[in-house]
Amino acid sequence: MSQLTTGCPNCATNFRLTPEQLEAAGGVVRCGNCMAVFNARDHKITAQSEHSEKSEIMPKLPVMTELLHCEFGPQQATITAKKPGRIFLKLAVILVGAILLTAQYSYFFSRELSQTEAYRKALIQFCNYSGCKVEPFRDINKLAVRQFAIHSDPNQPGALTVDLTIENLAPFDQPYPKIALQFSDMENQLVAERIFLAEQYLQDGTERLAAESNSIPKGKQRRVNFSLVDPGTTAINYSVELKE
Repeated sequence: MSQLTTGCPNCATNFRLTPEQLEAAGGVVRCGNCMAVFNARDHKITAQSEHSEKSEIMPKLPVMTELLHCEFGPQQATITAKKPGRIFLKLAVILVGAILLTAQYSYFFSRELSQTEAYRKALIQFCNYSGCKVEPFRDINKLAVRQFAIHSDPNQPGALTVDLTIENLAPFDQPYPKIALQFSDMENQLVAERIFLAEQYLQDGTERLAAESNSIPKGKQRRVNFSLVDPGTTAINYSVELKE
């Protein structure tokens, strides 16, 4: 079987090719030494030049077998058998990285994502598998204090009773908010302040309400009452604020 001897124009390495190898790749080959791509027919070596090169004590020319394998078809678009494996590995690494990044973002920003309707359903499904917590819808601007009063607790000397009504104006149920109380003197200087968590004031004087639900239904009002230590006689003014 006659073979064609060709030389790499980049590194001057010579190779032998069979006619079948040339036809399979349309004459396009990749040098096994420097990986350069060239057309073997354009750089073939004649018998005379090959003989002169052999006289210079060159090593035996390698046969270019593994350099083709349909790496370059007529359109130079066929990929080698090894390349799909490498590409698949890269895609797998990218995919795993994207999944981990999405998981981290969802875990650390689940609070923000849960408040967006477009992402909420997908986040709930994700948290069913990952174990993260989906925060309920919350809009503190849609919670309003309708009644508010503080007076001495007749059953506990040195204590005050807080009584207020919270209305949920949002179109969805909302968790009970934090209640921030501030006390000031006659010159409006701050004397004392404290923030009560929902689990604190619900268990204090609203056990029945806490047992029924931990949220305020949409469009409904809920009355809350609890006790706290009297900040003193100088605290004659007070105010309340709802917080997330």
